[in-house]
Amino acid sequence: MISIDSKKLTEFAIIAGTIVSTYYLMTMPSPDAIGANFDKKAQAKSDHNVKRILQDNPGLAKNLQSLNTYEKKILADVFIPNEKSTRFNDIAGIDDILEDIYENVIIPLQEYGTDKKHLNHDLQERFGHIVENGLLEAPKGVLLYGPPGTGKSLTAKAVATECNAAFINISISTLLSSYYGESSKLVKALFTVAERLKPCVIFIDEIDSLFKTRSNTDHEVTSKMKSEFLSLIDGLETDGGILMMGATNRRTDIDEAFLRRMPKQYKIGLPDKEAREKILSLYIQNIPLEKGLSIELIAEYTSGFSGSDLKEICRNAVNNMIKEYRRLPSSQKHDVRPLTAQDFGLNNLPDFLD
Repeated sequence: MISIDSKKLTEFAIIAGTIVSTYYLMTMPSPDAIGANFDKKAQAKSDHNVKRILQDNPGLAKNLQSLNTYEKKILADVFIPNEKSTRFNDIAGIDDILEDIYENVIIPLQEYGTDKKHLNHDLQERFGHIVENGLLEAPKGVLLYGPPGTGKSLTAKAVATECNAAFINISISTLLSSYYGESSKLVKALFTVAERLKPCVIFIDEIDSLFKTRSNTDHEVTSKMKSEFLSLIDGLETDGGILMMGATNRRTDIDEAFLRRMPKQYKIGLPDKEAREKILSLYIQNIPLEKGLSIELIAEYTSGFSGSDLKEICRNAVNNMIKEYRRLPSSQKHDVRPLTAQDFGLNNLPDFLD
């Protein structure tokens, strides 16, 4: 009679099961093979966005033909600026930075970009040799860094508008995939979509979460995606009409290899008093304030507030006033009352306003 070792039989079963499971996971169909049935919500969003883009920009129809699954997924994050989009004059408190971006990024993109025939004739005649040497070309990458709420994302959107460029606001979650090798394909699709839409700005917020300083503990998939991304940035032509932009609150956490590919870097800090006045003026300049209260006074007592914080206190103040107005009987709805210090929720304002 044959003797069976139950312990060895159990170990064999475990090994066999592991092999079968691994084979199944490695050979299961990818999103590309599944096609439209993969992530139907994302597919619907992409289709809707493509339709909207083509309605507003019929000239892009030829460029958006024969899209693959990955490109369609990227297109869900594409925005084409229009006359209502954010511009530089909608941003307050960082005038020096905006001026530098305009001169060193936007003008080069417009004058020395893909269509050099529009280059200013005088500049071409006087500095043609400099243009040919590439010294006046736009940088491949721009990094905006600083505390949260200081307008980094808003600035990136405004750059796209000022350049009359498509804006791809890509999220890290879009590039990450549970399928092996899919993340690299999505990264490639990001750049092929940008090529189809150029001029184009690729923007990644919280870029530090993707390009953290590399270590031995990095997952193989993440490392491969980073390498693919850096390689594609290197492949960008400075006159190719594609600009890479990133934003972060933690610049020191970013991999040096990525920082080298972002030659223009701007620190956007918390606004000083003068900048706070300009930001507040954007929101409440034409709204009456109670006697003794002024934009200058509010700016003085909001030290340490970010642009986002200032917008929020203005929003709260207006909502408080509107809420009170709605509750008034029709006979009393005449002029709206001025905004008060209490509306802004600032407890540190002088007592004479009470």
